[in-house]
Amino acid sequence: MTIVSTLKGRARVRARVLRSPRGATRIAEQIATIPGVLDVRPNPAARCLVVTFAPDVLEIETLEERAESLCQAAERVPRGNGRGLSRQLNRATKYGMLATLASSLAYGYLGRKKAHIGFGAAFLVFAGAHVFRYQGSLMR
Repeated sequence: MTIVSTLKGRARVRARVLRSPRGATRIAEQIATIPGVLDVRPNPAARCLVVTFAPDVLEIETLEERAESLCQAAERVPRGNGRGLSRQLNRATKYGMLATLASSLAYGYLGRKKAHIGFGAAFLVFAGAHVFRYQGSLMR
C-alpha cells in the first residue's frame, strides 16, 4: 500500500487489494470511519482510493498508517474456494497436457500406433481446454 499523491486535504491511496470492486468498497468504508476523513471514492480500475480529509484534524502520516494497516489486513484474508478450484483445474489441465504429450511421443517412438494416437487425442483435449480457458489473453 502506498500513497501515490497528496494535495492539501486529499490523498490517493493505491494497493493490490483495491483491484476488486468489493475489496475497494470494503476498504473505503473502513477508511471513511477514521476521524477527519470527509470523503472516500474508490476507483477499482486504477486500483486506488481518493481520500478527502480535514488536514487540521487528521495528519497525512496517521492516514497513511491506518490505510496501510487496513489494506495489509485485507490482503491476509484467505480467498474463497472459487479461485482455489480454478487454480486446481488449471494445474490439472497442464499436468494432463504434459503427461499425455510425453506418453504419445513415447508410444510413437516405440511404434505403438494406436496408443500413440489415443494419447495424442487426449493431449488435444487437454490443450483445447487450456486454450478455451485462456482465450481472452491468448487471442488479443
